[in-house]
Amino acid sequence: MIPFVNLRAQYKAYKEEIDAAIFSVLESGTLIGGPEVQNFENILCKSTGASEAISCASGTSALTLALAALGLEPGDEVIVPDFTFVATADAVALLGGIPRFADIGLDFLISPSSVEERISSKTVGIIAVDLFGQCANYKALQTIAQKHGLWILEDAAQSIGATQNGKGAGSLSTIAATSFYPTKPFGAYGDAGAILTSDKALAAQVRMYASHGRNPEDHYQTIGTNSRLDALQAAILNVKHAHFAEELLRRQKNAATYSALFSAIPGFEIPKISEGNTSIYAQYAVTCKDREAVLPKLSKANVPTRIYYNSPLSAEPCFARFEKTKEDARSNTNAYRLSKEVFCLPVDAFTDVQALAQTIKNVLLP
Repeated sequence: MIPFVNLRAQYKAYKEEIDAAIFSVLESGTLIGGPEVQNFENILCKSTGASEAISCASGTSALTLALAALGLEPGDEVIVPDFTFVATADAVALLGGIPRFADIGLDFLISPSSVEERISSKTVGIIAVDLFGQCANYKALQTIAQKHGLWILEDAAQSIGATQNGKGAGSLSTIAATSFYPTKPFGAYGDAGAILTSDKALAAQVRMYASHGRNPEDHYQTIGTNSRLDALQAAILNVKHAHFAEELLRRQKNAATYSALFSAIPGFEIPKISEGNTSIYAQYAVTCKDREAVLPKLSKANVPTRIYYNSPLSAEPCFARFEKTKEDARSNTNAYRLSKEVFCLPVDAFTDVQALAQTIKNVLLP
């Protein structure tokens, strides 16, 4: 079977460097914090344009810490896209907030007009998700946020390495959260995350919440948690970052191969990349109204596929308790349509996409 993300091939390519980095950490005895973590945070700042990077345990933890630092309180409403991974809305609910679900555009990104329709007297912020590797429309979202006095949290879990008008993902709002889950384009060998900001006060708040609420005077100022990146993961990510730019070029070349293929096949829509954006193609997402008929054919031909996401968040049972969830769902036509039509194909730098494209062509254009 062809893996959807070929992590084994990636490891073999960098094996000597990764093994050396791991053994170096083990020999140092510094397993939490230390130079590898500091080096990784410096790399994040340099590569994204943010002046502060706080590494943590996971992408979900990064979202939760960022929301806590922003001052989210029980009963506050936060607008999130209806078509994304559950963690985006989960983090809001875990802190007692109320997720409001906005529709998406046909580019899979949160719709600014739908966001504005969801704003109420209880709204405090917006979480914009950079889905499938490209950044949300921050210019339009910032205009809305400034008009209504809201903050924006950039969920960059799928976009580190992408740009918008020359600025790096992770630096397109006041604060951003990201993930380094193993299957991300820039992934660790376990859970890992980070918060990015150029606001020193917010960075200090994040660090406090991530360390049991401890302030610089070594007192526990508030209730916090324990969320940190271990040195082994940081060391692995430091090695991978040295190869990341080259991998992104290969991902984009692979995406171009798919786009040329599906542009020539009736019934398929290729990803829409907005003007000013570059995409890292965290996944290559294809839209097909006849998805349920197409996927078995591809599976039979040993073409791996994944569905992200098979249901809008507003349809998930865990959010049914929120009074306005059904109201939001009724107008989220794109989120509901695309959840039934989108599927993704392997696009990583170690997959033979040329061969896969030929197989897909043979299957869909016999």
